[in-house]
Amino acid sequence: MNNLPKLDFLYFNPEITVENYMDKREIYYDKVGWDERHFEDYVETCSFEELIYLMIYIYKDKYPREIFPSTISVDSQSQNLLSYNNENGRAISENKYVFNNFFRKDVIGMNVQYHSEQYSDEEIIEKYWMSEYHMQNLFLEFNKEIPIHIIDKTLEGKEYTKTEKDNALLYEVIDSPIASLEVTKNSIKLNINEDKIILYVLIY
Repeated sequence: MNNLPKLDFLYFNPEITVENYMDKREIYYDKVGWDERHFEDYVETCSFEELIYLMIYIYKDKYPREIFPSTISVDSQSQNLLSYNNENGRAISENKYVFNNFFRKDVIGMNVQYHSEQYSDEEIIEKYWMSEYHMQNLFLEFNKEIPIHIIDKTLEGKEYTKTEKDNALLYEVIDSPIASLEVTKNSIKLNINEDKIILYVLIY
């Protein structure tokens, strides 16, 4: 796809310092705020094939900031899947967010699962930040048939295998933030390779 918006903002990460902890929002929007707005406009108006391409492309080589799901819908309900305190005193949770009321007519379902860790009191003092989180998987369902050739095109340059499994195509990707893609006639589930996760400064 030749008309992608600027994507550098997805990987922008201010240095973690006490000053940036106080000013992170201003730092982010001064540098890349307009790029995020253009990205949102693109996701809402691009073609279906461009959307599929973008969904995979932004995770292909480097784990991005978690912005893509919010460009599809901001209306969600959360489901706690797991909660416990680990041996280091962190509160660990896994939560699934089920979204509704989509900005695009071709999207009929979306859910996203996140892993989060709340730092212990001692860690908060040391790190300046209170927690960390990352996406585990992203599922999108459409009222159109998935264009398989677009998935193959997006993954060009990556080593991957493609096999049929349980009425779905399973793509397993090597050396990528994408661990695998589970593709059915009308849906895609993108599973994250946790070895490739980047912990970004949270922007509120």
